[in-house]
Amino acid sequence: MRSVLLSTIRASDMSSALPPENERLQLPEGSIFSERLELRMVTYRDLHALLKIHRVEEVNRYLPFETWRGMDDAEIWFDKVRQRHRDREAIQWVICDRTSGAICGSCILFGYEHDHERIEIGYGLGRHHWGRGVAREAVSRLISYAFDDMAVRRIDARVDPRNDASNGLLERLGFTLEGRQRERQLLKGELVDVNLWGLLRSRWPQAQK
Repeated sequence: MRSVLLSTIRASDMSSALPPENERLQLPEGSIFSERLELRMVTYRDLHALLKIHRVEEVNRYLPFETWRGMDDAEIWFDKVRQRHRDREAIQWVICDRTSGAICGSCILFGYEHDHERIEIGYGLGRHHWGRGVAREAVSRLISYAFDDMAVRRIDARVDPRNDASNGLLERLGFTLEGRQRERQLLKGELVDVNLWGLLRSRWPQAQK
């Protein structure tokens, strides 16, 4: 499976001001589980495993940060994640194999809008775990968490149009392609388009069949 399995979802442009209290996320107290996977909030001790994933060039092809070269890059990323957790602007999980405990990748919920009952989703997976249904299982579980536990009405995702596998995954999970923004972002020195995907809570039960 090529690197296009990975999502290209980027975080929204963030202002320095914190969001209102009612638009801050409630951080989970524990893990969430699917048949094969555990999703738990990332910790510092996960960085060595994540470094092995994100030091691979093709893994990071569509991700909004450069390929990691060492622990310094991993720690810079983690400092940003930790700040967003403190500000309750995002929830960053690692995706773990329930049997072995191995870290397969990570996923995130961010961009929460309480009044509009919406949130944005993102994910990335290590090369070794491509083609095994891990991304679909993890993203599906995250969607259920957002709809059932957070009571959002809508989930958004933004994906590079060239990322065929990630676009296909979202379509299979019931997302609707709602448009394309041309030259939406500068990604690693290149102007790229972005596909806009959306999933409504009312659509989710039908999409799971």
